[in-house]
Amino acid sequence: MNNRAATVSETSPQTALLEPLFAARPELWTRFQTFYDSLWTAGQISRRVLEICRLRMAAIHGCDPEWRLRTPDVFLTDAEVGALRTGNFAEFDHYERAALELTEKFPFQHHAITDAEVKAVEDGYGSAAAVALLTAVAFFDVSCRWQQVLTPSAST
Repeated sequence: MNNRAATVSETSPQTALLEPLFAARPELWTRFQTFYDSLWTAGQISRRVLEICRLRMAAIHGCDPEWRLRTPDVFLTDAEVGALRTGNFAEFDHYERAALELTEKFPFQHHAITDAEVKAVEDGYGSAAAVALLTAVAFFDVSCRWQQVLTPSAST
């Protein structure tokens, strides 16, 4: 298995779309890329969990450019990919479902995320991983939103 770290350009196709947002402050673009990359390389949460949550967020937003991209080194079955599109999480293990349930609520019901739901992620992956996951999900959400604003064809 190749353990090469994913980069912002590998894990999100929005590089060309988002970079102009930072034109007046290029140092912020560098920091954004560095921070986003760290979510994938810090090892606090598995790349598989990050990938399924990223894809679910893309499905929620109907963000085709994000949906079409696949993270290197993360294998998903056709059934799992289909389940992420439809929101049927039966294909996933208990802790992956907990992560997906947080992702499901994040864009439009973030105030409805309960302590018990966060604890379910902590129980499976640890406290640091739960924080990393919530941070990553926020980045996935904003990336999809930015793509939709900057490219009307990004939505299905």
